[in-house]
Amino acid sequence: MANIVELHGVELKPVVELEPFTFSKKTRTSPLRSVREMPDEWDHYWRESLADSGITEINPIFSGSWYLATDELSEAQLEKYLSVILDEWGGLSSLDDPDSVPVLDGGLVLYSKDDGMIVLPTCCSDLGNIADWKAAVTFKDDYWEMLWIGHPWLSMKFRKPWLLLSELHELNNPVERWAVKPDELGHAVSAAEDELSRFSKMIASVLVNWGYKGDAVGMSLKLVGLGNE
Repeated sequence: MANIVELHGVELKPVVELEPFTFSKKTRTSPLRSVREMPDEWDHYWRESLADSGITEINPIFSGSWYLATDELSEAQLEKYLSVILDEWGGLSSLDDPDSVPVLDGGLVLYSKDDGMIVLPTCCSDLGNIADWKAAVTFKDDYWEMLWIGHPWLSMKFRKPWLLLSELHELNNPVERWAVKPDELGHAVSAAEDELSRFSKMIASVLVNWGYKGDAVGMSLKLVGLGNE
């Protein structure tokens, strides 16, 4: 495994995605170049957009990112965030639409003790990706299988005693990139589930305060991706 990076002390941090155009109430010109080239300009654009909806004093996972760790949101910030998201979905009653599967956009960020941030959620990901990471813990096949984190995605295969993870890709022929011990990943998944459970309780409190007539606890678990636990 000469070209594979072994990951130790791994952590999966739940994050929600706050897209600036969802929260902005003014027309703004976004920075002209990529986040990598203009992180401070993107950070300023993002913060100003969120401030339109009353969301201030928050820090993304890195400058220029739209991802915010769930444990960064205060009760007041969470209420403002949910107000915008539910309005975008069609109001509080939209939660009970039998044809919808309400899960908050975001996902899980993979960190390691030695290498820092390894993998972020990609396009179309949500907090329900905790189920995909949980399935990866017990994956024991020696062929590549998708590990969905959005697109592009990872692939995984087992080579005792390691779970191998590929580089991000959308085509065939995944390239081996990282290796993690399944038991370490399992601890990270459990800790992430604990954080999502805590976050769901905060959401349930907001729903109750808003007069939600349904099962606030059950709905909040769905919103954080734990609805099928």
